[in-house]
Amino acid sequence: MISEIFPQDSYIVVNALAKMKEHPHHFSNMPRNVYHNRNDTVPLEQRNDLDIAPALLLYLSQHYTNYSFYVKTRTRYNEKNEERIVMRNIYVFDNGEAVGVISRGERYSNNQNGLEFENKRISWDLKRGSAKKTSKLNAAKSIFAKYFYRMTMREHMESLAAEIRYEVSNAMYNMRNEHANAEHRLMAFLRKEVEQNNQLVMTCIETLGKASLIDSYNGNKEAVTAAGNLEKLIENQKGYYVMLKDDEYISWRKGDSDALNQPKRLKREEMPENMRMALGLLKLAEHKTFVHEAGFKVSENKFFLLDEVQLEFDN
Repeated sequence: MISEIFPQDSYIVVNALAKMKEHPHHFSNMPRNVYHNRNDTVPLEQRNDLDIAPALLLYLSQHYTNYSFYVKTRTRYNEKNEERIVMRNIYVFDNGEAVGVISRGERYSNNQNGLEFENKRISWDLKRGSAKKTSKLNAAKSIFAKYFYRMTMREHMESLAAEIRYEVSNAMYNMRNEHANAEHRLMAFLRKEVEQNNQLVMTCIETLGKASLIDSYNGNKEAVTAAGNLEKLIENQKGYYVMLKDDEYISWRKGDSDALNQPKRLKREEMPENMRMALGLLKLAEHKTFVHEAGFKVSENKFFLLDEVQLEFDN
């Protein structure tokens, strides 16, 4: 969404506005609404026979009398070593509002003798690139007429609508964060009081008929703690992986050396008592459940057993 026609080159734009007002310098062959960055009065000349910049600038300054044109120049010399002043960039202002820049074509491009027109309307309109390019005078006039004018009221209102949408969205995001932080602080306070068995808070919760929430919280807290401990044990390789296949239990420990890293097979009746009890507990548990001092059940035939359960099995 366009919020400013020409936000580029802000330093140059501010400097140009100041110079046009405080220290105006004009070309000897251009109208008074054309300014330049030199300290003397000189003519603006063609760079070569294909250069349309002086002709375009003369046309624009005569037909857009409310506009101001600030020309950044470049010095060139002819075959007689005579100095010539040619155009490098033209910054365009519509009643003091910057509306675009007209630049020389790139030296090594197929438009090196042409001009390039840039502002936000053009970059918004183009699918590729950011400048309209031409070496034809009539095409240059058409590009200028189509794209170089101050923001319309419609554009101002579209920009306002976009700004308001952004600010409302941003305000909602900040308020949601503040609310989430306040909620977190409240929950942290209540959690601390419940964990410290604050009798006033506990009585209040029971009076409201929500004692089951405390039981659920304590149960979930224990489960989270157990799961965290199991995660550390697995990461530190403090247990065995066990899989039931047919009538055999296959055990394997990650991290063993290649020579020792062979799965071990054992029938149920050959198991040590502590391992048999641990597997018995795990079989009674739900899938994806941790059982204290036993291990973790993935499914009916996949388990993780803690080291202390399997010491005898490992011998």
